[in-house]
Amino acid sequence: MIRKELLLRHSAWMTETNSPVVISSRVRLARNLEDFPFPHVLDPEGAGQVEQIVSQVLKDIEVNQERVFYISLTELNNVEHQVLVEKHLISPSLGGSTGARGVALAPDHRYAVMVNEEDHLRVQVLLPGNQLLETHRFASALDDALEAKLDFAYRESHGYLTACPTNVGTGLRASVMVHLPGLVITNQVQQVLGALTRLGLAVRGLYGEGSQAFGHMFQV
Repeated sequence: MIRKELLLRHSAWMTETNSPVVISSRVRLARNLEDFPFPHVLDPEGAGQVEQIVSQVLKDIEVNQERVFYISLTELNNVEHQVLVEKHLISPSLGGSTGARGVALAPDHRYAVMVNEEDHLRVQVLLPGNQLLETHRFASALDDALEAKLDFAYRESHGYLTACPTNVGTGLRASVMVHLPGLVITNQVQQVLGALTRLGLAVRGLYGEGSQAFGHMFQV
């Protein structure tokens, strides 16, 4: 049943019909457990312990009266990994890595929690269209539910501790996926994206940092 859901169900962010430019809104939170090293220096035994602890909590929590279901990526084949990547439910790096790792999904895929990616947990919420405030509200609710049961690495002086120093503090990244075929075809897209960069915004490809803008789709 889980595999059928993965392959056939449309994710919530795919349902927008009234927003031709802003396809989806995303908020991501990076979190780590207090008593474990970051994933890039975590041995296989430790990674397995992190997955066991986090997956058990994820199976027990409810967000907005909905349960999430947990999937260990070691149980899926390469095609199923790619399905999750293309639905933006896991990152390409998580799908292509090895060892103890997984993802928890809400029934309609609005929520996804990656386990043992760059951080122990990568909490993300994806909603259709331009809904950043609502996306942040959902992400905060899920974060609160997790923090009630997990001891996150946090310091008063720095905030939430993360594997990458640029994420230390809130651990939050907010973005929208935009479709800009007109700007690409008229060769104006670099000028516009350059202006966004000068405003302090980051512009990435369809699958995030280091990816290309397939189908004229960008993350801002």
